[in-house]
Amino acid sequence: MKLSLTKEAQEKINGIRQAGDRIVLDFEDAIGPFVESGASCQLYPNFRVLFVPKEFPEAELVDYDDHLTTELGTVYVKSTSERYLDQETRLSVEPTYQRVQLVSDSGVLAANVPMKRIELKEGKTNAQISNRYGSSC
Repeated sequence: MKLSLTKEAQEKINGIRQAGDRIVLDFEDAIGPFVESGASCQLYPNFRVLFVPKEFPEAELVDYDDHLTTELGTVYVKSTSERYLDQETRLSVEPTYQRVQLVSDSGVLAANVPMKRIELKEGKTNAQISNRYGSSC
């Protein structure tokens, strides 16, 4: 699978990403260290871009077992979520509302992909998702 980022998506990501952050394209399936809820409130595949601080242990990212090379470096993805993506998928910005979307030649795969920072609290393995950039729903 190939993931690319449009120039506009790169600019949005670079506006939030901090030095050393790992980029995670997370599918909300209640698997992994960043689960907000046991169920998604969406009727379609719900993805989000997470920015994981370099201090977060690599071993805790074991569920993100596929590492895709992009214009901004490695993006961590769960191989089980790739069934919802096309062989060539890109993150782009929808021009009217400036939403980040997952698209391919077949169309829009996810119409709104929120971007969120993972904030460490009281130690390296205790993390929470910041709501500073909006909710997933």
